[in-house]
Amino acid sequence: MSQSTPPSWHDVAARRQKEIFDAIPSAWLVDKDLLRGHNFMDLPQRCPNIMSKEELFITEQRAVDILAHIRTRTWTSYQVTLAFCKRAALAHQATNCLALIMFDSALERAKELDEYMEKYNRPVGPLHGLPISVKEHIYLKDTPATSGLISWADAPSPGDALICKVFREAGAVFHVKTTNPQTLMALETHSNLFGRTTNPHNTNLTSGGSSGGESALVAMRGSPLGIGTDIGGSIRGPSGFCGGWGLKCSVARIPHSGLSGLHAGMENIIGCVGPMANSLADLRLFCKVALDAQPWDFEPSLIDLPWRNDSPENLPKKLRIGVLWHDGEVTPHPPIQRALRDTVHKLRTAGHEVVACHPSLHASLLKWINTAYFLDGAEEYTSTLTQDSDPAVPMIQWLIDSTAPTRHTVEQTWELNSLRDRLRTAFSLQWREAGIDALLCPVNASVASAHDESKYWGYTAVFNATDLPGVVFPVTKVLPTDTWDRDTPNIKSDKDAMYRKFWDDGGAEKYKDAPVNLQLVGKRLREERLLAVAEVIEEIVRGVNDDEKSKIAKCTEKTEMVQSRL
Repeated sequence: MSQSTPPSWHDVAARRQKEIFDAIPSAWLVDKDLLRGHNFMDLPQRCPNIMSKEELFITEQRAVDILAHIRTRTWTSYQVTLAFCKRAALAHQATNCLALIMFDSALERAKELDEYMEKYNRPVGPLHGLPISVKEHIYLKDTPATSGLISWADAPSPGDALICKVFREAGAVFHVKTTNPQTLMALETHSNLFGRTTNPHNTNLTSGGSSGGESALVAMRGSPLGIGTDIGGSIRGPSGFCGGWGLKCSVARIPHSGLSGLHAGMENIIGCVGPMANSLADLRLFCKVALDAQPWDFEPSLIDLPWRNDSPENLPKKLRIGVLWHDGEVTPHPPIQRALRDTVHKLRTAGHEVVACHPSLHASLLKWINTAYFLDGAEEYTSTLTQDSDPAVPMIQWLIDSTAPTRHTVEQTWELNSLRDRLRTAFSLQWREAGIDALLCPVNASVASAHDESKYWGYTAVFNATDLPGVVFPVTKVLPTDTWDRDTPNIKSDKDAMYRKFWDDGGAEKYKDAPVNLQLVGKRLREERLLAVAEVIEEIVRGVNDDEKSKIAKCTEKTEMVQSRL
């Protein structure tokens, strides 16, 4: 008897993509006419036959406020979960952001949580009934964790990653897993297994990577809170490209065990798990719940450092903010330059001090981290991605070809680690001499890049190299009037020339409707203080007046009061 021919990678990809689409209830499918155009941020509002006004309202709220409504029994977990399942289904049809749909099990879990609330009149934990989305390569029991690889298409999670275990026990409802790129190592979410994920603000642009499915889903409010990962900008880049909030903590702060991926066990440069959301308050919620569970007892590499309640009231009245206008390598595009100028002007008008910081160490830090990513000469990548089994998608092929990685000996890795520590020390001394409370800078040289043009990550990866926490936040959008200033510096490198051409090949129209985010960087392991500074800056950028601050404070106070009853 002849053996059957194994399925081709095309067959495997087609099967997985069909399984995802088939898991969407037919009543939630969108007429093709509604999927024409480039901006799908208002798609849920254009589908009244799918989402009610109340469901739209629920899905527009912050996670902290949704939890308060569930705890006061204004909304049920089932009601909230159903609304987010519907919106996630719409987001997928617009952007191809889902890697796994778990609507049925999510709704069943929501029912169980409602029954518990009815019986005991209290939540099971601080995340009771809140839908949370999970980046695909993070282990979640009974789900695949493929890292976007055909050869791992059905690779099962051995159980929950620690962050998922903590959140599950806190009452979270997991409704979807989201796409990530082939091998994870790209700022573009594209793989043979899942296809390409697009940006809901403009589908001609990328949602970023490697947490690009999360960024697209959260932007379309298909999830109130997402779990992403970051080893070079994979939370901050996507959050910035899609106009959301994202936080990369220092290594060993948030649980990080339980991920699939190449280079397992490499510790020269370590990634981290972190939150992706639509508000700063929800970033705090994620971190507080994660650390209140004392995860260092289960993951010994973590630092025993509980979440501290730093707030703007604990900050100096006059902040000293450093600003990085340019990293010395690639010039930020005009909308980003405008966002920086406007933010600096508003900070100074509000009475804060802003000082320019010089990027003297950025080139060395970026060179170091790009070397650290491929210490094996990219052998694991090239042996995994073959033309017959899973050919490299354009961004991964460009990465392998352009970096020209070389295999390092053990002794050479020791030298690299020693260089890393010297660079971190020098950067820390620069920070101390500048006397700044935080560093304001671009998230990327571009707003959301056109597809296959995300070829620079210097504005985020350097802070992985230095292990400093960074938060990205929305500021504005691309305007038709955005153009290069007359005093734009001369071209500094081939990569700088490439990025200027990316803008010149279409200008503001090419990036129409794209959000413009900025990044704020803090001191190592001081995430609480970083978010407190970010809160001050957000209020200044948004122009929040005293009345609005009072309303926000009352809402937050009510939410915290409900949470304190747990």
